[in-house]
Amino acid sequence: MFKPENPAPPPGPLSMGQHVKAGLKFSLLLIWLLIWIGPFLLLEALKIRASTWIVQFWHKGARKISGIRVIQHGELSKGEPLLLLSNHTSYLDIPVLNSLARVNFVAKSEVKGWPGIGFLAKWCQTIFVERRAIKSREQIQHLRDRILPDKRLVLFGEGTSTDGSVILPFKSSLMEFVFDEEIAAKCRVQAVTVIAVEEEKGEKGYLPERVIYPWFDDTPLVAHFWRFFAGSGADVHVCFHPDRAVSEFTNRKELTQWAHAYVDAGHEWLVGEGEFKP
Repeated sequence: MFKPENPAPPPGPLSMGQHVKAGLKFSLLLIWLLIWIGPFLLLEALKIRASTWIVQFWHKGARKISGIRVIQHGELSKGEPLLLLSNHTSYLDIPVLNSLARVNFVAKSEVKGWPGIGFLAKWCQTIFVERRAIKSREQIQHLRDRILPDKRLVLFGEGTSTDGSVILPFKSSLMEFVFDEEIAAKCRVQAVTVIAVEEEKGEKGYLPERVIYPWFDDTPLVAHFWRFFAGSGADVHVCFHPDRAVSEFTNRKELTQWAHAYVDAGHEWLVGEGEFKP
């Protein structure tokens, strides 16, 4: 689990007005969910792929209700199937990315048990995997089956969430499935940098938002969710880097290093410490 070297100071208690604000946002989010879950389940039962459009549209609404403002750099690859490799700072990365593209996420199996988030993850057809090596062959086959029908999968390469101040090394173990002969012949891969920034600009550039948006360490999920809804939201930058064909890479480690280099360069550029531009 990620532990920041210089943790941000803990936020103070919420005021009554902030609690009311959080309650109103939560109520709107629940109503928004109830409006769309019926049509989604109907289309799923009829095996109509339009249900993915509903998921994307729902996340756009959820993003606006929560106050997340997205600034996009670069363009999503038009290639399909597509593997997106991103850094990870919060469960809020999911509505951010899903509002920009119709994607399926790959998440650790524990997410299924998280209150609220687990239900939404299953509703959005998240692919759950276990990290234990004994399950790897089964998981790889499952991922192969899910990406081949012209799907876009999102993998958070760090394997955990951070406070946004650093990009951890990417784990290559789950990348093996895209080197299946059939997948490698069709699939493209694209690196994505996602970072929430503070509103005020620092001396060099924007500073990572380390208190409100990120969810990491041992902060209770419900407490973080409520505090975020009690605030004014966040400005989140999403940088889509140039994509490449999987067939251009020799192995999963080479692919992982390439993706990490792009995500890290994008992070440095977004906080004003690098010359890279998408």
